[in-house]
Amino acid sequence: MTHFHIPKDLYHEEGYKQVNGIPHYYRMVGTGEPFVFLHGGPGMWHDELVPSFLEFAQNHKCIYYDQRGNGKSLMKSIDKTNFTTELLVDDLDALRKEFGIEKMNIIGHSWGGLLGMYYAGKYPQNVKRLILVDPAPVNTELLIKSYENMMTRFSEADWNRLQAMYESEAYIAGDPDAHNEAMRLSEGVTFHNEQAREDYFKIAVFDETTAKNAVAINDHGREMKLNITVQEQLGNIICPTLIVQGREDFIVPEAAELAHKSIRNSKLVYIADSGHYPFMEAPSEFFNTLNSFIDET
Repeated sequence: MTHFHIPKDLYHEEGYKQVNGIPHYYRMVGTGEPFVFLHGGPGMWHDELVPSFLEFAQNHKCIYYDQRGNGKSLMKSIDKTNFTTELLVDDLDALRKEFGIEKMNIIGHSWGGLLGMYYAGKYPQNVKRLILVDPAPVNTELLIKSYENMMTRFSEADWNRLQAMYESEAYIAGDPDAHNEAMRLSEGVTFHNEQAREDYFKIAVFDETTAKNAVAINDHGREMKLNITVQEQLGNIICPTLIVQGREDFIVPEAAELAHKSIRNSKLVYIADSGHYPFMEAPSEFFNTLNSFIDET
């Protein structure tokens, strides 16, 4: 069930593309130059991005999809052989061909930003522009440092409560209520703007399917994040790259600085008064930055 409304005047199409043996759920909104969106997680799905980009979709074709095993892109079973960064990268390339795009514009948020860097490092000739929004750090050391920074934002009681929820029978069984309650705690601290935080929890609502997926993906997603190898590929990226980071994000500034330093044709912009979701927390500044980058490139 979607928790947002797409205006009638916007082109809208949704369905499945079968790539690499997996039905990938996609949604296209708007018309114009295509931009492919990579959602966060692993374990989330594309809904969290759509409402913020509806105005952008007035002049651009926004192509969203649920990465393998996430959202509605269901797999019969998930294990360490069929859920890897390499496969997620190859899925994206297969989808690029399915959508008939020669050179992609990529907008990746959080984990999706990291996936975008992996893709552009492997297939530099297939990317026109790379837009990284509060991307996950380019190495595991900075990721751990960022998570340690995030932990300082919890009260001791909330942190203990969250850990207990993760270990609860309901959570492990994929109970949507348990997942939504845990997400309010875990994701809540990543916001700087309280209204945006409340808006987010109205959009990103776990149901039985997405909650079970999140459980199935969890350990593999953690494994992928504890073995980040993208840093040595960043020198391959040749397209204009925009890195946008909320000034109040839990991801440490060194992560954005290192990505900027490692990607030769990149621009780094900090957004004031924003945490991990600048497109929701400071939309006018975020979209001014995005649109001017698109115009310049």
